[in-house]
Amino acid sequence: MSPKSASVIKNFIQDIQRDLADYQQLHQLLKVQHHNMLHRNGDKLTAMATPHQHLLQQLQQRAELRTSILNQLGMDNSPDSVNRLISALPAQYRQPVDRKWAQLKRLVHTCMAQNERNSRLLMMQQDILTQVLHQDNDTTYQPV
Repeated sequence: MSPKSASVIKNFIQDIQRDLADYQQLHQLLKVQHHNMLHRNGDKLTAMATPHQHLLQQLQQRAELRTSILNQLGMDNSPDSVNRLISALPAQYRQPVDRKWAQLKRLVHTCMAQNERNSRLLMMQQDILTQVLHQDNDTTYQPV
């Protein structure tokens, strides 16, 4: 393995660790967001929008960098390529990196599920608000 390839792979592994920390932070933000949505804390939701957006940008940049690294190593951007890269690591790194990669994938799915939960809550609140604001007041107290 060339020194350049080793450096690229080292960056790849370090980015997995950074992503783990950031996705843990994102998961906490998503849970706080859900709480604030549930309790209609608009000011708190507004205040957390910028840090949330910044975190998402960092995660997106690292995902793009991971794709670039895989391309530099002659691989496409696929789960199979990441698995091949991990399999090619020296034995002492293979298992820890594989565990971190699996942990990252689980955490990404956890964040996606929480985001979906938040989305459903927001849509439900929007539906309720729409019904309240657009109900026909003339039929509210009419007999059935």
